[in-house]
Amino acid sequence: MTSNESKNEMLVMVLTDLAALCKKLGENSALPEGLRREARQFAGEYDLLLPFAGQGNAAEHFEGEYLIEKITRFLPNVLTVRAEPTVTQRN
Repeated sequence: MTSNESKNEMLVMVLTDLAALCKKLGENSALPEGLRREARQFAGEYDLLLPFAGQGNAAEHFEGEYLIEKITRFLPNVLTVRAEPTVTQRN
């Protein structure tokens, strides 16, 4: 059985990685401004929760889990940016 502490560590790791991805997306000019703004907002929400990572109260724990859910629902929107495959010539 996995301990509660290790579950919390896993969730913090996932949220940290998702927030880093959002920060990068927020700075990427290939993404439309509305999506960049949303990504930056998620990164900002993460920054507010960061001081409580792994030791927050029930409300902060809920906010962290909810932020994971919001980010994972946001990420498919990145696929609205279409790119064509790069064609390379073969000799």
